[in-house]
Amino acid sequence: MTATRNSTALIAGCGYVGLRIARLWTRLGICTFAITRSNEKAAMLRADGIHPIVLDLSLANELPDLPDADVVLWSVGFDRSTGVTRESAWIDGLRKLLAALPERSTPRRILYTSSTGVYGEGHGGEVDEDTPPNPVSEGGQTCVVAENILRDFATRTGTMVSILRLAGLYGPDRLLRRISDLRDGVPLMTEPDEWLNLVHVDDAVSVIDAVSRCQQPPALMNVVAAGSVTRRKYYSILARLVKAPPPVFETAVATSLTKIRRGGNRRVISLVRLSPPIAFQFDDCESGLRNAIERSSGL
Repeated sequence: MTATRNSTALIAGCGYVGLRIARLWTRLGICTFAITRSNEKAAMLRADGIHPIVLDLSLANELPDLPDADVVLWSVGFDRSTGVTRESAWIDGLRKLLAALPERSTPRRILYTSSTGVYGEGHGGEVDEDTPPNPVSEGGQTCVVAENILRDFATRTGTMVSILRLAGLYGPDRLLRRISDLRDGVPLMTEPDEWLNLVHVDDAVSVIDAVSRCQQPPALMNVVAAGSVTRRKYYSILARLVKAPPPVFETAVATSLTKIRRGGNRRVISLVRLSPPIAFQFDDCESGLRNAIERSSGL
């Protein structure tokens, strides 16, 4: 990818992915602003040289003046404990942010971390960037609405928008299952032979950074490791690496409601990452799990 230079960045959402991007861009000399709801998180950001903006986009009626950033990253997660709905957090908040961005003479770029959950039930088949969205989960449906808002914004303003549909994130301190459960033989309430589409957080960060800098960024990309595995294989590898007994699956309780919450069974691939090629460190989930376990705390 031919690179361009960004001098300022604005990140909405400094969670598992957003915080890593904020730290990376700050190390690269990019003046990085980050929106967070937490004063405690703001203090941590400030200590890392990141400029915090304490703001709850889902609640605020009026937004303060935002920086005129070259690149804007939307990476807002969903926290059920706050009592805020997905629509308030992901739709209302996004609209408020877009409306508050200062006008500029040169196009900025916006990166939106969506989800491969937008593809819905694939009945075990392959889906790629050309597959029409057909979400069955609430999260996937909300992501499709947000994607369309951004496409309309890009058409009206000339902004370069890249929608990055992230597969299931894993990495340090995020292994999709508590190790203690595996060691104790707690059954996994899931279908073992359905697809599990993954991306190591380091690869997700690398893709976001690369897309933020390329002169002709992709409008849509699935951010997913090439080596999709079944749930049985993933949890078997994880159990072996942490010296736990083989996983136990309880498929009788893996109801249709559970499947809807997960978003369906399909193998997600990316055609976009092949042209031009984007190298992943962890296309193989075993190497990714080894890395994640070595860097996880309390194991």
